[in-house]
Amino acid sequence: MRRLLLVLLALALLGLGLSRLVAFRAELTDLLPPARGPATTFLLGELRNGAATTLMLAAIEGAPEPELARLSRDLGEALRQSGRFSFVGNGAQDFSEAERDLLFRYRYLLSAATAPPLFEAPALRAGMERLLAGLRSAAAPLVARFGFADPAGVFLDTMRGWLGESRVELRHGVWFAGTGQEGAGQDGAGPPRALLLARLAGTGSDTEAQAAAMAVFHEAFTRAGRGAGPGEARLLLSGPGVFAAEAAAAVRADVEMIALLSGLLILGFLLWRFRSALVLAAVAVPLLAGMLAGLAAVAAWHGAVHGAAFGFGMTMLGVVVDYPLLLLGQRRPKGEGEEEAVAGAARRIAPSLLLAAGSAALGLTAMLASDVPLLRQLGLFGAAGLLAGVAVTRWLLPSLLPATPPPLRPLPGPVLAALAPLRGRRRLLLAAPLAGLALLATGGPRWEDDLARLSPVPEAQRALDAELRGQLGAPDVNLLVAFTAPDAEAVLRLSERIDAALAPLVARGALAGFDSPSRYLPSAATQRARQAALPAPESLRARLAEAAAGLPFRPDAFRPFLDGLAESRALPPLTVADLAAAPVLAARLSPMLAPRGAAWQGLVIPAGVRDPAALRQALTALGEPAILFIDVKAETTGLVLAASREALFWAAAGALGVLALLALGLRGGGPLAALRRGAPILAALLVTLAALALLDQRLTPFHLAALLLSAGVGIDYALFLARPARDPAEARRGLEAVLTCAVTTLLTFGLLALCATPVLRGIGLTVAIGVTAAFLLSLALAPRPAR
Repeated sequence: MRRLLLVLLALALLGLGLSRLVAFRAELTDLLPPARGPATTFLLGELRNGAATTLMLAAIEGAPEPELARLSRDLGEALRQSGRFSFVGNGAQDFSEAERDLLFRYRYLLSAATAPPLFEAPALRAGMERLLAGLRSAAAPLVARFGFADPAGVFLDTMRGWLGESRVELRHGVWFAGTGQEGAGQDGAGPPRALLLARLAGTGSDTEAQAAAMAVFHEAFTRAGRGAGPGEARLLLSGPGVFAAEAAAAVRADVEMIALLSGLLILGFLLWRFRSALVLAAVAVPLLAGMLAGLAAVAAWHGAVHGAAFGFGMTMLGVVVDYPLLLLGQRRPKGEGEEEAVAGAARRIAPSLLLAAGSAALGLTAMLASDVPLLRQLGLFGAAGLLAGVAVTRWLLPSLLPATPPPLRPLPGPVLAALAPLRGRRRLLLAAPLAGLALLATGGPRWEDDLARLSPVPEAQRALDAELRGQLGAPDVNLLVAFTAPDAEAVLRLSERIDAALAPLVARGALAGFDSPSRYLPSAATQRARQAALPAPESLRARLAEAAAGLPFRPDAFRPFLDGLAESRALPPLTVADLAAAPVLAARLSPMLAPRGAAWQGLVIPAGVRDPAALRQALTALGEPAILFIDVKAETTGLVLAASREALFWAAAGALGVLALLALGLRGGGPLAALRRGAPILAALLVTLAALALLDQRLTPFHLAALLLSAGVGIDYALFLARPARDPAEARRGLEAVLTCAVTTLLTFGLLALCATPVLRGIGLTVAIGVTAAFLLSLALAPRPAR
């Protein structure tokens, strides 16, 4: 007993130390194969570190509009002061005074309206009349401040362009959902909703920064809401970082619930079956050893362990629990002649035990040749863990247990009586061709092709994200135009060529519009051309006098306009470097213009594409190899399907390797013997696929991992139920041992089918069906004992 406890303590301490040393990662792109072209290379880069990964969307609702506005202002100010965000937009402080002055000074160089007709007398007259009307309105202070220096209204148009085409409304000084949208308030649909948009300082791949930013959001909202009454207002958050946290929370809640439920059920079952806590502790030794071996192997080989590889690797190691249960269950008790010691039972079943573990490990090892990082880690973790677990069971565990542990409690007679007639009923294998027919009738297994569904993000969170994006006017990006150049100026020049090519598509309705970096920051050449279009002072004075004739303006009222034009003619072009001191402007431009390594990358985002072929043709006509037209949906679908095909290929390769090992390792072996032992497993996999198709489950790499688990467990059943029994008592004991393994596996992993998280539910469903089918079909091929 003391040795067993010392070994358990040592393994637990090793596990604690190793978990602190090993780096864990949670990159969704590890689920995907490497890029196979420029478009997928770009997309994978954006998924890892693109500007979209730093975006956080927020809404406040559940209180009257004035209270929501106050909360929005206080929250926005707290976020800006936290230093964790490069941009916080809520309408209260869109631009600082310095940024507003910068835009005003460069208004004529930035505006596409800057052209000779803008400064002719008719256009100036129309601007002066608008100015008069504005001076009589509630906006008189703003109009008076800028109108006399800019009667053409170029500055206000430029500022609106930098703010973007959001669908928000400014009420009480902050953003609210626009009228007619859900959460609009006032005369719109539903209660009012204040909106905020923030961009993290740093990269989206920094998961710790994402989590810290979420904490800052919630803490600032809590502080802002103190003393505001009964606190009906609530904060809603969305964005990639929030997705990761929500997914982790959902998975953690499901896993904790299932772990508690299955743990209690398994503990009760094994205590009832083995009548000894000592035996339960011994069962944990191979499992802990397998976990340590898998974790150490992956960390040593890959440098870091993916969270999904660890989670699903531990699922795979559920097979290891079978080994001590088979050892104890196969031991001959005192009532059947001379009582067999645990060490003797270990030697007797060693060939079948080692062959079962080797076959399961070989099936996983084939994944090491995969191009998908997660599959490589999963294969290594599972294979190393299985081999370590079986080694501990065979050579260490017998020395930790009493030579003759307490006898097992027999399973209920009605259960065994119901199963006994199934032994040797080969007609049950007809389930395999029936399953094949069902697959043909349903069109075969259907593969999941949506990258978003590979992430365990709750459906409610995805719906909220779509709703907030619609309210804030954030683009739903399905098509992208990406391009690179040696420097930012070259990117802006290429962006202007793309703008010119797409403008005719907008004019004829093939395209609703587009967003591009040159819309906000024209190239230096374009800015100089606009400077050249500015009129000379003498001619402008004459046009001003002509335009102002009959209007109630003093002769020198537009002196600021003349001075501004003189300043604009002498300005150097505005560059990306100049925006370093303007964080809001830089944050607005950075998603579409950013450095990538030694080069610069630009993005044009089309909106309302009605004719994708025309868009592609217009871009092709530019003859620029640096331009990529990216269909995001098609590319991500291709990546997901490639990952699934990759997983399926290596699972099939592993299955062939297992058959080869069985052919070599079985007594009186050969291909026919291997097929006989492998037949129930292959049939069980076919039945599982048919059942999943009938249940409308789309297959993902996670389902394939669960199928591998089912196959690894099924090999144990096939090999141990096929062992010849010298009498009915030994046959019954073997059946009880294998049934005990099946029950613990179903209690451990089959309960995942009750999870709310779709990915976990699919895994649990796959394991439950696969393990049940493998047990029943292995029993159908088991030899009947001599009577």
